[in-house]
Amino acid sequence: MTHLDKDVWENRHTTRLFSDTNTEINAEDLTYLQTVINNTPSQCSIKSHFWILLGKSKEDMKIRKWLLDNVYYVRNEDESDINPTGSKEHMIAVLQAPAILHCVRTSDPWANPEEEKSEEDHERLADRSEGFFAGVILATLKILGYEVATFGCTAGFDEDPGFERKGELYTDMIKDRYTTELKEMIEKFPGEKGNWEDINFWPGLSTCFGPESVDNLERFTGYYNEWNGYKYINGRKERTPATTCIGF
Repeated sequence: MTHLDKDVWENRHTTRLFSDTNTEINAEDLTYLQTVINNTPSQCSIKSHFWILLGKSKEDMKIRKWLLDNVYYVRNEDESDINPTGSKEHMIAVLQAPAILHCVRTSDPWANPEEEKSEEDHERLADRSEGFFAGVILATLKILGYEVATFGCTAGFDEDPGFERKGELYTDMIKDRYTTELKEMIEKFPGEKGNWEDINFWPGLSTCFGPESVDNLERFTGYYNEWNGYKYINGRKERTPATTCIGF
């Protein structure tokens, strides 16, 4: 048996703030991550999402800022002097971390060996597959030594007014940026719909990562901090008991 360092997991936390000075991502690690993601199993081999790597380039940061402003936030429902009802908590690592892996969900599977399944079946399988991949990505990053924050807080995308318009903007943004790659990837397995131009997109999970965290490790007390005008939680949220398995 290979003995791994349990501290990597026992001390794991969702990083709320990454170092702005220690930001280097090893190129070999990214190549390894690409191999891991491309070989992660999906339910019934159906592909209903894909992952994009967003770093610190001008083009990447434009997408990341749009995601933070329009997707990755939740509204506070409890009134207080410092955090009035309706104020936003943003998942700032989506913009602030050295890099993120962002999941793009597709309206229809882009590779589908089981087209006879119902729409409900496909949606359920897509949810499972996204979770498979997110878990594998988190584990891989931790083993590679990175600090990690995985966010599925996409409530901002569903807010009205503007939900449908956000969907159109997001789909256009992804298609415009990744036209060549999308054609190459999706048109190999077009399914009955034809090609990637028939598929709409919406944002799924984002896994933020970097070499070093600089956030507060004390328990969150209910007061938001602020980063570049965005309110965010700087502290550990209550963790559920670690014992989640039996029969060992």
